[in-house]
Amino acid sequence: MAPRQLKRLEGELASFLESSFSGLGRVERRRAMDWYVKGLLLEGERKSIDPVAGRLMEEAGEQEAMRQRLQQCVSGSAWADEEVRRRLALKLEADLPGIEALVPPPEQPSQM
Repeated sequence: MAPRQLKRLEGELASFLESSFSGLGRVERRRAMDWYVKGLLLEGERKSIDPVAGRLMEEAGEQEAMRQRLQQCVSGSAWADEEVRRRLALKLEADLPGIEALVPPPEQPSQM
């Protein structure tokens, strides 16, 4: 999605993210998750943290700071997965009343 397209959806996306993550952990972590989701929505093939940080910030120093925020959010933070999924299911049920199931992604084998 182009930055201008994301800008048009900003209000709806902010509302969705607030309903998904509000009250779950520290404000800084929730803000980083908002940035991460926005970065994933932006155009670009690579969706790992480094390219996402690059899409969110133009200056190299800002990119590194964003990379660190995203890294901490994605890999170092304990998220209440079940609560996020519960909230998502409620949102889907309200917006798509005919939905019958929400299937979680398959468990990933542990990497050693």
